[in-house]
Amino acid sequence: MTEGDTHLSYCRHARGRALLISERGSLYVARGYTIERSDDFGATWNLDCEIPARGWKPWVARVSIGARLLRFNIQSMRLLQDGTRVAVARDGVYVARQGETEMRRSWQVLRGSRPINLSVEGNRVVFGEYGGAEMDSVEVKIYCSEDGGEHFEQAYAFPRGDIHHLHNVVVDRHEDHYWVLAGDHGRTPGIAALSKDFRTLEWVARGSQMARAVAVLVRRDYLIYGSDTELEPNYIIRLEKKTGRCERVAPIDGSSLYAADIGATGFISSCVEPSAVNKVRAARLYGSTDDETWTPRCSLAKDRWHSVLFQYGLIVLPYVGAAGVSHGMISGQALADHHDRVSIFRA
Repeated sequence: MTEGDTHLSYCRHARGRALLISERGSLYVARGYTIERSDDFGATWNLDCEIPARGWKPWVARVSIGARLLRFNIQSMRLLQDGTRVAVARDGVYVARQGETEMRRSWQVLRGSRPINLSVEGNRVVFGEYGGAEMDSVEVKIYCSEDGGEHFEQAYAFPRGDIHHLHNVVVDRHEDHYWVLAGDHGRTPGIAALSKDFRTLEWVARGSQMARAVAVLVRRDYLIYGSDTELEPNYIIRLEKKTGRCERVAPIDGSSLYAADIGATGFISSCVEPSAVNKVRAARLYGSTDDETWTPRCSLAKDRWHSVLFQYGLIVLPYVGAAGVSHGMISGQALADHHDRVSIFRA
C-alpha cells in the first residue's frame, strides 16, 4: 500500500483537527483555538465555541509551523449530555455551558504537560496527568470534576516513582469501572482497573511494552488497542480482562495513539515516531469489523518537518459518542498535504 492510498469513501474535506462525533452525528473540529461544528456531515461549518487566545503565542500560531512548534492546538474535546463542552488546550482544561461561545479555564497545567485525553460519564469529567521526566519525582494524579468540568479535585494519586504518567482513563460500561492506561518504560507502563469511587486500583497487565496503550476499544470480555512503543515492533493487542493475557493480533507500522469505533468498524491508527524499530515514514489507519482481521484503510506520508520539534506524523481519530453513526472523519498531523485537514467519509 503506497502513501496516499485509501479504502475510505470520502465525501468531503475541510480544514481542522478532528475532535468529536456526537451522539446526534454532529462533527466537531478544531481550527487553532476555535471549535467549529457541522450538522450536515461537513457541508457547512459554524462556530461552536472558542478558547480565548491572549499574548504573543496566538500571533506566532497564526503561521501553521508556529502553531506546531508551540503545540498550540486543542488536544481533546468532549460533549456532555446537557450541551456543555469541555476541551484540553496547551495550558489547561476549558469549559463552556450550552449557549456559551467563549470557553473559560477551569483547571490549569502547573506541572508536566497537558492531559492527552478526557473521560466523560454523565456530569463527571476525569483525566490523568501527563508529562516528561519531572513526573518521575512526584505523585501522578487523576483529577475528577463532578459538576461538568467547572471544578476539578484530586481523585487518586499514584506513589512517587510508581508510574511515569497517564495516557488515558477510559470508562468500561460493561464492568462499571475505569481502565487506567499508564506509560512508558520499565515497570511503569500498564493497564489497571480503577473503581468509580477511586478507592480500588488493580493492575491487570504491567511492566511490558505490550501493555503500553494510549487509546483502547472496550469490548465485553477484552480490550483491543495498538501498542505505543518506540522500543519494539508495534502490534494491535487483544487484552483479556479477566486474566490480563495480551495477545498480538496484527502487526502495525508504528506506535498508536488513537482508536475509535465508527459505524460497524473499529479503527486504530499508527504514527510516525522515528526509532531503530519504527522506520516507516507513513502514518496508517487500520480497520476491522471483527477485531481479528485488520487491514490498512489509509496511508499518509510524513511531511518534511522535524518530528520532535514540529510534531510526529499521525492520523487523528475523533471521540465517537454513539455506535451506528453514518459518517466518520480523520485528520492529519504533520503529514504531507494533510496537516490540519479533515477528511469525512461514509461509515
